[in-house]
Amino acid sequence: MALIKSKTAKIKALHEVGRYAIGVQWVDGHDSIFPLENLRRQCPCDACKGIVAGEIPAAAQRLKQFSRLGEAAVFLGWADEHETILTMRQLRDACRCAYCVGEPERPITGG
Repeated sequence: MALIKSKTAKIKALHEVGRYAIGVQWVDGHDSIFPLENLRRQCPCDACKGIVAGEIPAAAQRLKQFSRLGEAAVFLGWADEHETILTMRQLRDACRCAYCVGEPERPITGG
């Protein structure tokens, strides 16, 4: 269960972290790093249903586009033409840092 300080999840900034992850700075000071493979596996669309098992082809783990949809969601356009929309809450809840998974004694990012 994620430990969330604020009731609303708002993004301050987005940035690429190498070729395999994206970073999100939240307005409450928290930082998240999301491996692209994890985001693809958690795609909530009707076809994926949030559970993508097995091997994911390389093109399915590369982004062509990553953008905010106002304050409500983010859009991920994958190299294999698949598209994912995550609400800000879904994205914040997907954070697996030590703080969010209940291991604050081993933080990688601030809480």
